[in-house]
Amino acid sequence: MPLKHSHEVRSSVLDGPSVDTSPSSELPWARDDWDTWFPPGIYARLGHRLLDLFLLAATAPLTLPLLMLLGIVNAYANRNQGGALFHQDRVGWRGQVFSLVKFRTMAPAADGSAKMRVTRFGRFLRNTHLDELPQIAHVLSGRMSFIGPRPEMLEIEAWAAEVVPAFSRRLAIRPGITGLAQITQGYTEREPKAYRDKLRINDSYLVRMSLHRDLWVLGRTFVWMLRARGWRTSGQENNLHFLGESAPQRKAG
Repeated sequence: MPLKHSHEVRSSVLDGPSVDTSPSSELPWARDDWDTWFPPGIYARLGHRLLDLFLLAATAPLTLPLLMLLGIVNAYANRNQGGALFHQDRVGWRGQVFSLVKFRTMAPAADGSAKMRVTRFGRFLRNTHLDELPQIAHVLSGRMSFIGPRPEMLEIEAWAAEVVPAFSRRLAIRPGITGLAQITQGYTEREPKAYRDKLRINDSYLVRMSLHRDLWVLGRTFVWMLRARGWRTSGQENNLHFLGESAPQRKAG
């Protein structure tokens, strides 16, 4: 069966039932229709990556010294907890697993239990999103983008593949440090409705990917950072608007 690439086909899918019949393989999130969901147009094919490279070059005089400063402070703050950086396996572009790197923000609880606690400096890093800054190395390598869907942990991605099977199609493009779902939905619980909403937001981004939208996401992300409140829930789940457009509504099914 030939792959369908038209904007109209994707839009009609967004308005249809939240079902997915793509074949699976050994990984629960594996697909064989990534090309079908890759956004149309030259911006998606070329411009999006050029924007990443431009942002890397333009922000390097600020981000590189900031990385070094935060790395030194965080290494001292976590001198007995594994160092400044934290690595965690995530599901990325086209379902490939990679080791995401962030600044470490948590340490074992003082009572010696298996629970973790956010450190004082880690709370600052989380609230300002500066814990995400080391991910620019992934942007430089092409494994990630500045703007794109969130790369989930393996267990979350596997769970989502069961309860919202279409959720993985967002990974037709590279995951992002920030993205439309992050700045409109904030943090979510592991709850099916929240992930169906997240799917709708990511699908909206895929079918309307543009420079205008990416710049809007960057602007909103900067505002989130200035507010220093972390990715808290935005309260817009029932009335999502992106660049003045209503999110595509999915029929019950």
